[in-house]
Amino acid sequence: MAVAQPAQQQYLSLLQYVGDNLRNRPYQWPQLKRGYKFNTAVGVRNYQLPGDFYRILESSQWDVGNNWPMMGPLSDAAFTFSEFAIVSLQTRKGYRLIGPTQYLYSTAPYSKRSRGWFQIEPAGVNNTDELFLGYVSCNWVWPRDWVASTVYSLGDVRAGNGYVYIVTTAGTSGTTRPSVATGTQTDGTVTWTVYTEDYPCQAANTKLNDGDQILFDEDLMIEGMRWSYLRSKGLDYQQERSDWEAQCKSAFARFNGPVRINVARDLNDALGLWPLAPEGSWSV
Repeated sequence: MAVAQPAQQQYLSLLQYVGDNLRNRPYQWPQLKRGYKFNTAVGVRNYQLPGDFYRILESSQWDVGNNWPMMGPLSDAAFTFSEFAIVSLQTRKGYRLIGPTQYLYSTAPYSKRSRGWFQIEPAGVNNTDELFLGYVSCNWVWPRDWVASTVYSLGDVRAGNGYVYIVTTAGTSGTTRPSVATGTQTDGTVTWTVYTEDYPCQAANTKLNDGDQILFDEDLMIEGMRWSYLRSKGLDYQQERSDWEAQCKSAFARFNGPVRINVARDLNDALGLWPLAPEGSWSV
């Protein structure tokens, strides 16, 4: 998408401002929630965050291999105590986030990777334990949809079945859209790799296209651009801003539905009392 004219640059800048404003709010927008799976490595504590990581999704980090929720984010004191204590007081994995949030460039097949780390304690004891990281993505724009029987070039990025993919082997797509959550998938003569990188609404993102999808409501973005445009021109915008704020709350409430509260305490209210059993057949 060519953005050359001053007016185009201004509109794109306003669109980015409005979208980032919505993403940066403490709302847990459902359309921005993502999951990321990775395997541990022997003796390794630090694991790279996905490139589109924005913030942690509370209470959704799991030790999948051992069917147990992870503890965290741990405070620095708790993490250090677990790391250096002579006698380990627990076998459940704990975690914290550490390191910068900028991006590391030129990591194939991606153009960017997060520099931040998902740090676990104790360190990995094997190469097979699978961990799950629930998080809120920074991407509120998604690339345009996959299309059947279409020629794709190396590096093309498309969306399909709730995931984003990048072409790592050029070719012609088949008739069934890619659907894997991790790794790669062959589609016709194209190889797609799951793409968990940032996809910013900026002119510098050369993959932006007029057919890309904005994950927030269209009317919410239009109203947001209306008041921000008025403000950029030095005109009165307060009423439009007030109307937009009310619309933001309404949109978030519509996505999440009503909140039901049970004032009676239940044993299941406490995670520590939640019984967990291994999968499959087992004897007492």
